[in-house]
Amino acid sequence: MRLLLLLLLRICLAQPRVEQDFEAQEPPDNPNADALEAAQDDAVHGGLVDEWDKHMEGFTPELLLTFPLPGRSDEFFYEDIPENSPPVLIRGGFFASASEETSTVEFSIHDPKGKVIFEKKDQAEGLFHFIAKRSGTYTFIVSNHRWMEEKMVTFAVGKGNETHLQPQHLTTMEDHIKSIEKTLVDIQTESTYLWIRQKSHMKAVENIHTRVLSFCVVEFLILIGVSGFQVYYIKGLLSDRRLL
Repeated sequence: MRLLLLLLLRICLAQPRVEQDFEAQEPPDNPNADALEAAQDDAVHGGLVDEWDKHMEGFTPELLLTFPLPGRSDEFFYEDIPENSPPVLIRGGFFASASEETSTVEFSIHDPKGKVIFEKKDQAEGLFHFIAKRSGTYTFIVSNHRWMEEKMVTFAVGKGNETHLQPQHLTTMEDHIKSIEKTLVDIQTESTYLWIRQKSHMKAVENIHTRVLSFCVVEFLILIGVSGFQVYYIKGLLSDRRLL
């Protein structure tokens, strides 16, 4: 029952939501890293919830079906991988229930060459996740080997790793406002610094202009004095009759 509730919860989360004031950040450098991590088997198997949180994050089923499985019968599902297709992550799960206390089934996955790559026996629920590296048809078999005991089985399967946006992938409006505020403070600080620097340069230029003007005035006065002395001296020479 836990697996069915998890599947329904994930499907509801996968539906379109009202647009929030969030902005997705850039995806990671290796987009296949999440898929490879999700396909790895656990060294120590924990509970179903822990396994779901680790391997089924962002799971969106392409097929979700609840069907009756009569006694001594098998149900087959197929997933085709196109020719020359890159390796793809396949994930899913099953959940069996019955009117009796015992509601276990047998579940197995066969690759295109008929090799069993995943198998669970006498289990009422389970998850599977693997990388399909070989093109062809993968077969999922749900078997009920008990006599005259019909069971209701929920089966879900999906390809790819369409991971939902996580809180760490989002930037809220508050973060945007803080970023804009920081940018404005930086601009204001830089503008104040540049204005003080420009003002200091203007004072230095003004001081230089004052000194140059003072030097020009002094040089002009000296030139006038020298010129007057020369005129006076020449006039004195011309007016001296002894030299004539």
